[in-house]
Amino acid sequence: MSSSSIPAAPRRRRVAFAGGSIGLIVGGVVFDVAALLNVPGAARFTDGVTGEAKVTDLGTGLVLLVIAAWITVIWRRRAPLVVMAAGAVLAAVGTSYVLLLIGAVGVVRRTPGRMPLIAALTSGAALLFAAREAFTSWGAALPWYFTTRTSAPNEPVWVVMPFAFALLSLAVAAGIVLYGRVRTRADRSDERAAAEHRRADALTEQMVRQAERDRIARDMHDALAHRLSVVSLHAGALEAAASAGVSGGTGTGEIARTVREQTHAALQDMRGLIGDLRGTMGAASSAPASMKAIGALLAELRAGGAAITAHVLLESPERAAALLDTAVFRILQEALTNAIKHAPGAVVDVYVQAEPGVGARIRVTNPLAVSSGRALVPGGGNGTLGIRERASALDGTAWIGEYDHAFIVDVTLPWQERG
Repeated sequence: MSSSSIPAAPRRRRVAFAGGSIGLIVGGVVFDVAALLNVPGAARFTDGVTGEAKVTDLGTGLVLLVIAAWITVIWRRRAPLVVMAAGAVLAAVGTSYVLLLIGAVGVVRRTPGRMPLIAALTSGAALLFAAREAFTSWGAALPWYFTTRTSAPNEPVWVVMPFAFALLSLAVAAGIVLYGRVRTRADRSDERAAAEHRRADALTEQMVRQAERDRIARDMHDALAHRLSVVSLHAGALEAAASAGVSGGTGTGEIARTVREQTHAALQDMRGLIGDLRGTMGAASSAPASMKAIGALLAELRAGGAAITAHVLLESPERAAALLDTAVFRILQEALTNAIKHAPGAVVDVYVQAEPGVGARIRVTNPLAVSSGRALVPGGGNGTLGIRERASALDGTAWIGEYDHAFIVDVTLPWQERG
């Protein structure tokens, strides 16, 4: 794979890791070579106790060992035990325990369950290293660099300093491990939060789609059921005319024309709803679902022979929000369709009131069992369910049921001003 095909973020991480490795190797080699004075016999001084320090043959071998050991830092992520072992060798030789700490941090990051064991081994090695520097002939490097005297390690301050540096080094290593753990937990929390966010977005999108499907289903039921009820009503009138021996005339022609118009309107409604389902601009509905169309709705049903007494009081319907405007019309339409289907020939009483600041009320009442004939159009209960859903969507109330030998649909909706 060419370097140009590697994504930018991984490429930057690789470059950063390579740069960090080079920096650790160079810095570690320089530090440990300077610490060769810790090892007795690795260097000698021109006047015995002070002056210029020169590396001996033993020191030259140790320099090569230091370089080889620090090269292992390249594998501090893949094989941290190798780095830790190389650091343990340098600590045993007496240069420093810095590489040992780097390896220990890598092991703990890779296998967190080993942290107690690694912490105990590393702490013990660092404290033993400090004790050897403080109480033996080892450990001349630090005081010599500050005082240029090899006899300085015998002074009290240089007895304490190795332990202070050991504790400081262990604290830094522990801080790096804790920071890595906190960062790992934060990254995992971010990943979980991102996953939950994606899941919530998917659920929200699914809920929106389901709500849109429910809306289209309600519109399809309300529009088509009403059209079919009107067609059935007029077909019944044609059947009655045929039974009476009427073969023509203005009345039957008007009824036939109404049947054709309602069938065409049903097809138009179906095209519009199918367009909504496909997400395209379908044919427009044959009649607007608005409070302004309530008069036309009642006239249409009366023309088909339905007996309707209506009291409609609308004040400034143009100020009503679109959802409220549509809901009032659809609820009334479905309630009337329900009455015509289940109580053909009965007188239907309609009361509609809408007023800004007050709200809207739709009440449709029809007597029970006024006819022994069967319903004009079979019902499945979806109409009353749609009425309740529309009322609930607008924080309204819907009471639907039988009372005092009548079937009542009584819906109250709060007013919503058009934005």
